[in-house]
Amino acid sequence: MDSIDVAFAELEKECTDIVRGMTVDIFHTVLQWSPQSKGVFVSSWQYNIGSPIFWTNPEFVGNERETYVKGNPPAIQSAKEYNAGDEAGFKLGDTVFISNGAESIEGEYAGLVEAGLRLRPENRPGRPLGRAVDRTATWFKKDMSPAHAAAFKAMRIY
Repeated sequence: MDSIDVAFAELEKECTDIVRGMTVDIFHTVLQWSPQSKGVFVSSWQYNIGSPIFWTNPEFVGNERETYVKGNPPAIQSAKEYNAGDEAGFKLGDTVFISNGAESIEGEYAGLVEAGLRLRPENRPGRPLGRAVDRTATWFKKDMSPAHAAAFKAMRIY
């Protein structure tokens, strides 16, 4: 392998690590910004490469309504534990799906939340996934600092 091939291989690995870290950051942000009542919705977020997974975490189903509000740790930690290591196989060109199968009385809850409907004031404004993707696209659409690149390269789900 000549030096140009080595240089391109190193660049591809670095870009892969940065882009993977960006997807993990989006996932973590979605968990933080998602509304909570019983913890079911937040704990049911899935990070998957190649196809979406629509799953409802049974761990929080028995909780009373309004047990939690946006940002409460138990459901967030549960989602991280269920998805731990799922980002490891990421390669450039892969499609990462961040999906949620939790349902409410009105039906698929993720659609309602992304639309900003039926949220208590402490859980607003909704759209956690859309806002997390928009945030990343806005911050890094033109450039990324070495510090941000290093942080993304080190980011994992755990």
